[in-house]
Amino acid sequence: LYYARWKTRVRDHARKLLEKHIKKPFFDARYGGSVERMSKDEFEEGKEWLNESFHLIRCEDDCLPSIDWVLNLAKAAVLRHGVRGLVIDPYNELDHQRPPNQTETEYVSQILTKIKRFAQHHSCHVWFVAHPRQLHNWTGAPPNMYDISGSAHFINKCDNGIVIHRNRDPDAGPVDVVQVCMKKVRNKVIGQIGDAFLTYDRITGEYKEADEAIVAKVVKQQIRQKSTSYQR
Repeated sequence: LYYARWKTRVRDHARKLLEKHIKKPFFDARYGGSVERMSKDEFEEGKEWLNESFHLIRCEDDCLPSIDWVLNLAKAAVLRHGVRGLVIDPYNELDHQRPPNQTETEYVSQILTKIKRFAQHHSCHVWFVAHPRQLHNWTGAPPNMYDISGSAHFINKCDNGIVIHRNRDPDAGPVDVVQVCMKKVRNKVIGQIGDAFLTYDRITGEYKEADEAIVAKVVKQQIRQKSTSYQR
C-alpha cells in the first residue's frame, strides 16, 4: 500500500500502524491503560511488516505536491514494488494551480479523471480522501458526498463513495462510535449501499463492530436530528 499523506508525521503514522498490527500500545502512557506496551521483539517484527506492506511518500520541502507529482511517484512504486493500493490524503493539501479560465468543477473533474486512468492502467486501487466544506446549521448528522468541498464530481466520478462520520453527541451514544456510510457502489460485486457502525479502541487504534444497543441509540438520535432540521 502506498501512502501519499501530509497531515501526519511519519513517525506518528508508523506508530499508529504498528499498534493496529501488534494490538498493543507503543508507549507506556496513560492511553494504554493496563495493557502492556509492545516488546522490543514485537517492535522489530512490526518494522519488518511495515517495510513489506507500506510505502510512504511525502513532499518534504516548502512546495506543495501536485496530483501529477503524486501519480508519477505512485507509478514508479507500482513498477518497482508491485504496489496495488494508493491512499491520497487529503485533497485540500494538494497544490491546486488551475488556470484562470477553468472553474473549480472542471478542475476537480480533471483531477479525478487522471486518478481513474492511473488506477485502471496500473490495476491499482486508489483511496482519495476529501473533507466536507463548512456546513451551516449542521445538526450532527453524517454529511453526504455532495458536501465535499470543491465539486459534485466527487460522487459523480467515483466508483465507491464512502463517508466516515464520528459521533460527537454524548446524548446519541459513545463518542467513539464511527459510522461508515456507503453512499455509492458502482459495481454490485463490491458491495451495496448502507451503513456500518464501529467502535474505536483507543489503546490499539482498532475498529470493532458496535453493539446493537449502541447502534440503535445512534440511529434513533439521528432520526430525531433529521426531524428537528425539517421543522426548521
